[in-house]
Amino acid sequence: MTLLIISGSSREHSNSEYFAEKAAATYQGEVKWIRLRELTIHQIHDQRHDSNGFDPVDDDHAEVVKAMLDADEVLFVTPLYWYGMSGYMKTFIDRWSQAMRQPELNFKERIAGKPGSLITCGGDQVDLKGLPLILQFKHIFDFTGMDFKKYFIGEARKPGDAEKSNRLNQLEGFFN
Repeated sequence: MTLLIISGSSREHSNSEYFAEKAAATYQGEVKWIRLRELTIHQIHDQRHDSNGFDPVDDDHAEVVKAMLDADEVLFVTPLYWYGMSGYMKTFIDRWSQAMRQPELNFKERIAGKPGSLITCGGDQVDLKGLPLILQFKHIFDFTGMDFKKYFIGEARKPGDAEKSNRLNQLEGFFN
């Protein structure tokens, strides 16, 4: 069993990644990380309705999609930025429109039923302000057929706040 963690955090040693590390420690299998900030993934040039479809793009997106499709389970990790996912995560997911139109990937068939979870964190009233992000991921999972297993909303404002969080106990047994 393999868990792939896809992080959209823009900061090294981020709070959202700290929470993900704690959750991943409960996974009974191999854990792999992809940090989108370390890769090059270009914005989507929407050609869904062009007669020739999408032009090939020379970046790291296909590599991440392949890793996601090969994993048994996926954990998406993103800080709450302006009431939504980070730009890194948004760009990655926007490009799924292109991946879905690549017959050799069988994206929709291979992603359907795959367990997916989400970890996010933020500051001010995060339990309320994080809900639109949770709903956005629910819609994304519903559209692709992924199985939305669970989510965690952490409260952390400044670097290192996650380590002092009174919510860490909620991550015990996250994957059990």
